Amino acid sequence: MNKYLIFEGDDIGGKAEQLVFLSEQGFQVPTLKVIPAEAKDKVDEQKDFILGQLDKDCTYFSVRSSAVGEDGAEFSFAGQFDSFLYVRKSEMIEKIHAVYASAESDRIKFYRKQNKIEGEIKMGVIIQEMVNAEVSGVMFGVNPVSQIEGEMLISSVYGLGEGLVSGELNADNYFIKDGNIDREEIANKTQQIVLDDEKGGTIIQATDPDKAKNSSLSKSQIDELVKTLTALNELYEFPQDVEWAYEKDQLYILQSRPITNLKVKEGTRIIWDNSNIIESYPGVTTPLTFSFIREMYRVVYEQFSGLLGIEEKVLKDNAEVYENMLGLLRGRVYYNLRSWYRALALLPGYQLNAGFMETMMGVKEKFELEDQYKGGKTRARFRILGTVFKMIKTFRRLPRQRDEFLAFLDKTVKEYQAIDFDECAPEQLMNHYKTFETILTEKWDPPLVNDFFAMIYFGVFQKLIGKWIGEDHPHLHNDLLAFSNDIISTQPMIQSLLLAKKILGNEKLKKQFEGSPQEAWEKIQGSEIHQEILEYLKKYGERCLGELKLETISYNQAPEKFVKILQSYIKNPKALEALENSQSEALKMEANKIVQEKLGGKFFKKRIFNYFMKKTRELVSNRENLRFERTRGFGIVRQIFSSMGVQFESRGLIHHYRDIFYLTKEEIFDFIKGTAVSLNLQENIDLRKKEYAVYREDEYVPERIVTYGSANENLEFTGKQLEAGDGDLTGIACCPGIVKTEVCVVHSPEQIDDLQGRIMVTSSTDPGWVSLFPSAAGILVERGSLLSHSAIVARELGIPCIVAIDGLLQRLKTGDYVEMDGSTGVIKIGKNE
Repeated sequence: MNKYLIFEGDDIGGKAEQLVFLSEQGFQVPTLKVIPAEAKDKVDEQKDFILGQLDKDCTYFSVRSSAVGEDGAEFSFAGQFDSFLYVRKSEMIEKIHAVYASAESDRIKFYRKQNKIEGEIKMGVIIQEMVNAEVSGVMFGVNPVSQIEGEMLISSVYGLGEGLVSGELNADNYFIKDGNIDREEIANKTQQIVLDDEKGGTIIQATDPDKAKNSSLSKSQIDELVKTLTALNELYEFPQDVEWAYEKDQLYILQSRPITNLKVKEGTRIIWDNSNIIESYPGVTTPLTFSFIREMYRVVYEQFSGLLGIEEKVLKDNAEVYENMLGLLRGRVYYNLRSWYRALALLPGYQLNAGFMETMMGVKEKFELEDQYKGGKTRARFRILGTVFKMIKTFRRLPRQRDEFLAFLDKTVKEYQAIDFDECAPEQLMNHYKTFETILTEKWDPPLVNDFFAMIYFGVFQKLIGKWIGEDHPHLHNDLLAFSNDIISTQPMIQSLLLAKKILGNEKLKKQFEGSPQEAWEKIQGSEIHQEILEYLKKYGERCLGELKLETISYNQAPEKFVKILQSYIKNPKALEALENSQSEALKMEANKIVQEKLGGKFFKKRIFNYFMKKTRELVSNRENLRFERTRGFGIVRQIFSSMGVQFESRGLIHHYRDIFYLTKEEIFDFIKGTAVSLNLQENIDLRKKEYAVYREDEYVPERIVTYGSANENLEFTGKQLEAGDGDLTGIACCPGIVKTEVCVVHSPEQIDDLQGRIMVTSSTDPGWVSLFPSAAGILVERGSLLSHSAIVARELGIPCIVAIDGLLQRLKTGDYVEMDGSTGVIKIGKNE
């Protein structure tokens, strides 16, 4: 310690103690000398001695406060005391006194009063050789704003970090997860704080325009900062708030202190994620739908786990896991990743290869379980072998079981469609539902098995392309999988386009479709086209926006909504041309040509490759087809509960039949069975309608939320969705093609008239959006993956498509001109040239 002290003394203050400690631990700290608090009265009489302790070759120094108790975990005194930069030796004594004087300033008195800090402030003074920083900033061991566990934050500016701490200057922000950049905000840094050559001290000057919008840190510097911050967190065993600077590519640590006011996280940690499920349940979901799907997820995934070899006793002991696969946060449906991981941990082989399970799950952040099913490695190996044999047997039977399931479900749906639910009493409707639910869940193995193998084969197929074809064709799998003629997802659109084509070819019919959708529907009653539309609705009337949400009004329930789709096609004949001129077959032929060139003379590799390509195409196509059958099944449930609402309204139990969707399934059935704890249904409904109206106003709905303990306690969707910066946008390329035109931001398929050949921009899609695709020149979606519905259908139609675009809706508004490249996933924003 003595080598750091100008005078003997014990009270050097918290900041000086930390800097000395860091220097002793091997961190690069600017050379420092400390005047202890006890030596305050010696400064004037020993000024020559003080100056003599400083490096003769150093021109500039920093003079900083170091109060006893400063930089503690509870009170940091951050920015309260005065510090001085670029101090010459001739000014040294004056600045030392100024630091002492700041301890008696009005702001310190106010700070002490606010924080109830009593007693005398003992002040040490630090003198350090000045770092002439090219870039500097602060970094936090935990993001102090979000306080998300595992997320670090680095903020940086050009020049000195003084302007960053004060908030004077714009800063770049880098959000770090698992040691890597998760996202970044690159600011337009027009100014920086540097040395004032004439007067000493600092001055604000303009930044070179050529670098103002560039990242202030290189990748290697960010990596070094992350490594250093991780080491500091571990050293202090507490997340740190660190000031740092780079001079000539040398990193200096200027200060490290505990982050103050970190909330103590108590209770079970749960990660909630909606990146996948938002496609099925966009926006706010009502209580009735959530109570229905929560039970469905419980039953079918518990059943599927049994199919994979989990013993009945283990399933029973972990019933809570399956009961909580989903969550409802401020009206939005989320996956409870804790439950998903716990379910995965029950599977045979999890102990031996958890990493594979995580990859198959497709989660973005690893979730460590504090406890897992313990069966021992030897037992796990036997369970794996047993499961492998089971799955091989199941896979071989899948085509037959799939066909049997489709035939059975079609027969069942038609039987239920023949029932006039509006004529049924509430008890009859309840019994119809329970019987239908049992039928759905007991026979639901084939869709789950198909989904399971679709993920596996798709992943293996991607790896084969990378290994055998090469990295030069990263999107080859998209083109090879396109144009499956048996995929049912495209049929509603194709059939509706054929109807529109028929109307366009008949002037009398065309005239009948003028006016409002309701007027057009009334005009065609009893005609041939009316009968054809009814036939269409019988087959595809449940395929609409939000088709898995019971509160959705389907085309079957409101045919005029489908008429509006037809009217849009009639007004925009180019939609028909786009379908007829689809490039997907040509893309597939070109992709096959590339495969032939690479594997033409390699018999066994080609056979293996073709096998996986054929099976992947078959499984992905059937995945879409089976999901359509799920939509039909949910349509029956929608009809049952809509009729329940009609019955409740007619009996004066609720004000309007659609109010039924604000009750849970259990509340409805308990009322019927005489087990309800509250009989005032409408009062509960009114309260929930008011509450859900507030949820619909949430501007920012995070993709991921972390909660501790009671999940809904103090839960708020706060903050701002991060913008993607000023440069190009990027996402996952799904279907190739370059489109240069204006974009149209679409929040609902009801906006189909707005598209008119522009690029469709939206947050997420479900199968009900397919009707918009022919009217779009290209498709940009903020959420999604290569197996998203929008990606699959776009590939079938040959419409350029990019999904998973961070910051899309923050950067683009209707009328903006862009160039999108469906091969690279890049969207360039610019002016129409």
